[in-house]
Amino acid sequence: MKTVVLIDDHDIVRFGLETLVRAAPQLALAGSAATLQEGLALIAQHQPDLVITDMGLADSAGLDTVRAVIAAQLPRPTLVISMQDEMLYGEQVLALGARGYLMKETAHSIIIPAALEVLEGGTWISPRLGARLLNRVLQRNRPAAEAAAAPQEGLSVRELEVLEQLKLGRTTKEIAAALDLSARTVDIHRANIKRKLGLRTGAELIAYASNRL
Repeated sequence: MKTVVLIDDHDIVRFGLETLVRAAPQLALAGSAATLQEGLALIAQHQPDLVITDMGLADSAGLDTVRAVIAAQLPRPTLVISMQDEMLYGEQVLALGARGYLMKETAHSIIIPAALEVLEGGTWISPRLGARLLNRVLQRNRPAAEAAAAPQEGLSVRELEVLEQLKLGRTTKEIAAALDLSARTVDIHRANIKRKLGLRTGAELIAYASNRL
């Protein structure tokens, strides 16, 4: 059997994943954690065949979580689950070295097939994200004048994280707390996003985040 470590700070989600892993005859649960530090300790202790981790934890957030887990787990695979939109983060998570990205809203029904696919050396992504990645490859093979990339592709990782927070309707203060930034830094990111996207007002920025992501 292949060993699995789970990292998720939502008790209901974590307990549900534990139940699914224990019920799979091909898998054995080596341990589960609610924080990044607990998860890293389990990885060091058990050297699991697979780590399944959330992106947003009590002591770490976003892509920083993914980087830390992958660094501890390599060369063994990591599968990421998240409430964050796969079209915003999926490609970047894969670029960091994760072997799959699942939205939590569908994870309960596909987590075991996804885990087994990754353990066999494959990658697990949704058809929606797969179509986007294929389109990216096709764009790279076109003349530059024909390849009109989406405007948000020019944003930095942190700017994309701020944009996702705006989509959730959060204020500057709430975004600063969620991303462990100062309010001034969030305002700077907001200004840079507006400039790169050609937006003039905060209202236009919020409308873009709500309708285009």
